[in-house]
Order: sequence, then structure tokens, then C-alpha cells
Amino acid sequence: PFNRATPARPHPGSAFKPFVFLAALERGATPADPVADTPLTLGGWSPGNGEWRSRGEITLEEALAQSVNTAAVSVLGRAGGAREVAAVARRFGLAGPFPNDATLALGTGEVTPLELTSAYAAFVNGGLLPAPRGLAAARADGRTVPIAPPAATRAATPENAAAIRRMLEAVVARGTGRAAQPPGGRAVAGKTGTTQDFRDAWFVGASGPLVIGIWLGNDDAAPMLEVRGGSLPARLFRDIVEGLGGEARAAVGG
Repeated sequence: PFNRATPARPHPGSAFKPFVFLAALERGATPADPVADTPLTLGGWSPGNGEWRSRGEITLEEALAQSVNTAAVSVLGRAGGAREVAAVARRFGLAGPFPNDATLALGTGEVTPLELTSAYAAFVNGGLLPAPRGLAAARADGRTVPIAPPAATRAATPENAAAIRRMLEAVVARGTGRAAQPPGGRAVAGKTGTTQDFRDAWFVGASGPLVIGIWLGNDDAAPMLEVRGGSLPARLFRDIVEGLGGEARAAVGG
């Protein structure tokens, strides 16, 4: 009776970070720019970096690939702060609410799985944000009738959308999303997300034109047993993509 894809509004965790980095790109940053990955404190708040060992400076692309929290907070500052990043997120169809502080860089706002998956679709759609809908086919009088493609709005420039997609491919190729890589070496783009005490675990990714969003959690927000976005959700994405690929090959082969 409860559709977790639409009314549920869990925190996205690090799956929100692409919008922080996009906001920085829109202010002139590039994926190759350096950013500090060292510890920082803002108003008594010190974000942790988990098991990441600081190198002093890394590129923006590596910061997103490895999901380095302190670097993401610094990128939020380059992007103009929480208000500017929230405006970018809303442009991508994420309604919030969003906090007006640096914790937004770590995904402390609220999203629905459908919103977040639709938003990622713009990264692989040349910056065009499709309106999500459940209609796949239609028939009238026993005959199939054409369906117009979903309406789409411009959320980002094609250049910036392509840059974010390449950064998300780095997440899977060498970062926190390695478990999402299906065999065969096909290009996969995506981002992991894990919230405090393992309450939410995400992987939102794309393989070709297909975009899949996976959220794992409990309805009462109870912690899970160390389920991270890079573990079960990423492996589920890989298994789904693998299965769909097998069905497609079988269909083509007759």
C-alpha cells in the first residue's frame, strides 16, 4: 500500500554530490581542477572521510569518484554555497527540502527515488530532463497507437552534462561504485550514496540509455547492518543490467 518510489523521501547521501559538482562546473570549474581532501571544520562541524587517506589535493573527478566528503564540502563553497546548489537540484526536479548549510554537500536534503533517478537521466540525455511517467505502450481498438516521447526540459548544457557523465563513469571504473560494473567492460556511469548509521543505501546509474535508481532502507529509518551504496545497491544494479543484456541478446538471436 506504500509506494516507496514516490511519497517516501529518504536522504540521498552522497548520491546528491553530482549536483554539487555540476554547480561548480557552471561557475567555471573543470573536472581536472584540484581540490583539498584534508580535514576541515565549519562552525564546529567536521565531516569525516571514512577510510579515505588524505593526499592533500586531488582532482574534482577523483573527489567524486572516491566520494571524499571534505572535498565535496569545499566544492560546495566553489559552487556558491548551499542556496546555489539547492537551486541547481530544483532545476533537475528535486523538490527538497534542502538545508541551507554545508551539510547539503553530503546529501542531507530529501528526495524521492523517482525524482533522483529522473534527475540522473538528464546527465545521460545531453542535459535534458525527462518528465517521468509510467506509460510504456498504448492500444486502441485492438491496435497499437503511437505515444509521444516524454516532455523534456533543459536542466544543463550538453557540455556540462557530458562532463558529469564522465565523472560518474570514473565512480564505477575506479571509485566507490566498482561493484556496479557488469562483465564485458561496457561503460557504466553512476553514484553511490550511504547515509548516517547505514539508514539509506543508494546506487543510481546508467548503462547506455537505461537509468536505474536503487534505494535500500527501512520504512522506520532504522539502521541497516553496514549496507553501503557501493555494496548491495551497486551489485543489484550490475545484476539487473546483466539480466537485461542477456534478455536483449536472446531476443536478437531469435
